[in-house]
Amino acid sequence: MRTTLRLGQEAGQYFKITQMRSAIGLDQSIRATARSLGIHRLHKPVYHPVNATTAGYILKLKELVHVETVSDIPQRSAEKAARKPERGYTVIGNALKSE
Repeated sequence: MRTTLRLGQEAGQYFKITQMRSAIGLDQSIRATARSLGIHRLHKPVYHPVNATTAGYILKLKELVHVETVSDIPQRSAEKAARKPERGYTVIGNALKSE
């Protein structure tokens, strides 16, 4: 038995949807679509499986969002660590401790 996938995506693919512009002042149906996708804050990504329904919602919000296709959903701690900048220095010892 052969299964076909829609949208040309492999199994286990997800849309990473990030809101880039505000929905303030837009039609109520557009705001409701954003709410149904779980988009409620700028630059905060949400993940949804690749399917035709989600693609339709994204098309309705195409001016407001940035969309990427990812193979897995990262843990929140991994996302936070990836955004954290490097310290800019290295601790080589402690002058207060005398041994």
